[in-house]
Amino acid sequence: MEATKEKDGIYKSKPRVANLGIMLFYNALEQQDCKCTQIEWTPPFKQSEEMEELLDEFL
Repeated sequence: MEATKEKDGIYKSKPRVANLGIMLFYNALEQQDCKCTQIEWTPPFKQSEEMEELLDEFL
């Protein structure tokens, strides 16, 4: 179901939101009874080959 606008700019239905990141924004949406989903995601971490070798030695 898509949020659609009437002539005066007011939505007929509330938007649905997929939040990627800041929990404060997600919590604010929930408090306004907005249908939302929080996606837990962090960017992939790439470390140098030298660091991987050092970690392998210690672990």
